Amino acid sequence: MADIRQVQGNPGEVWDDLSWTDMNSAEQALWEKLGWDEASWEEETDAPASDDTNWEDLSTQEREAASQLGYAQQSWDEE
Repeated sequence: MADIRQVQGNPGEVWDDLSWTDMNSAEQALWEKLGWDEASWEEETDAPASDDTNWEDLSTQEREAASQLGYAQQSWDEE
């Protein structure tokens, strides 16, 4: 499996600058656990429910995926 890029600083700034195809399959799989797909990422369809969900209301699986993408509660809730 491909490596997940290491995010320094604000993870939103890193991920927001990438298109879906810029991500490797492992990164896409983590975003998919949060409900994203290529269409929603590229703003062709609505964002998934997790986009407006506070950290404490995410499922354990969603929090684990977000953590692997470089998010913590503060950075997730600020997005």
